[in-house]
Amino acid sequence: MEPVRSSRRVAFGLLPATALALLLVLGGCAAPAPGRAGVGTRPATTMQAERLAEQSQRSDDALVAHVPDTKPGCSAAVAVRGKVVWAGAGGLADLANKIPDTPATRFDIASVSKQFTATAILMLQREGKLKVSDPISRYVDGLPAWGSRVTLDQLIHHTSRIPDYWVELDREGIGFSDPADQETTVQAIRRESRLEPGTGFLYSNSNYVLLAEVVHRVSGEALPKFLAERIFTPLGLDMVVAPTMQAADIALSYDDDLNLQQAGWTSYGHTGIITTASELARWGDQYRAGDIIQDDFAAGAVDEPPGESYAAGMDIEADGDLNHTGRMGGFITDFTVSADRRTTIAVMCNGHTSDRFGLAAALWAIWDPPPVE
Repeated sequence: MEPVRSSRRVAFGLLPATALALLLVLGGCAAPAPGRAGVGTRPATTMQAERLAEQSQRSDDALVAHVPDTKPGCSAAVAVRGKVVWAGAGGLADLANKIPDTPATRFDIASVSKQFTATAILMLQREGKLKVSDPISRYVDGLPAWGSRVTLDQLIHHTSRIPDYWVELDREGIGFSDPADQETTVQAIRRESRLEPGTGFLYSNSNYVLLAEVVHRVSGEALPKFLAERIFTPLGLDMVVAPTMQAADIALSYDDDLNLQQAGWTSYGHTGIITTASELARWGDQYRAGDIIQDDFAAGAVDEPPGESYAAGMDIEADGDLNHTGRMGGFITDFTVSADRRTTIAVMCNGHTSDRFGLAAALWAIWDPPPVE
């Protein structure tokens, strides 16, 4: 990709010169319709390339409108049938050193990680190594009495009513910046002797921490290794489960007051996948044409007001879109797959007050319908 024609250094888009080539790669171009010479018709590929260039420029403009240059930034990408057709970024990855976010900047995608954990469980069920109807006590020792009643299916769909682990960590005086690894977090969940009252959907990160433990017990590999070997590497995705990891290409996390907010919690299953917007957008095509994501991801989806249902780590919206959002400290993410499953838009930011939803809405207004039919 070439820098867009703009003084905004960290906004990138596809120029008209590359648009036609991309359309050919996507394989969605129709041959020019036959017509009489001299009637002034343009080939379909030319019109598609022009439209793609126009959508790319509008997307660059949306970044300028929604992401201030001097504050924590955002990176976004649009993929159609698994091919990234536009990617851009704005704002700062590091405020103190004025390092910009770019499309190559990595972020913690926070709770958007949950779909990968749920997928790992479903893969193991397909292999006959577990059943989602199994009680969690079959795989995780030392749980209270509820362990024999709560099933893996309830964990996947947030109907277990297990309190969120941070409540117990808070009781113990373990704050967000204090160290708390996977075992510390599981032990905190073990101390939750009572379930929340009521029935039905109640979002809790504890569910997915426990599911990560199930993957480890059944497969013999910790979730980070399992996902790397069974999903990331086979699909060629540059992703890693590494909560709190720091590197030159990973954005820093900022709170509402623009103070650096470095997490100390390294538990996973519910969060902790580090990647770029483009890689996450490419993953979205699994919901259209994948063999790792299959129809069972929607099996047993439960009602989640208003008008939505919660599947395997993904919301199914009333209009058929798939969506999940995430927050971990200042890292915030919005991930949506269109109802027809052709288009995925991923927006990730490193400031809690960043306008991820405004940017995502602007991009959907530009890219729906997508350029390739």
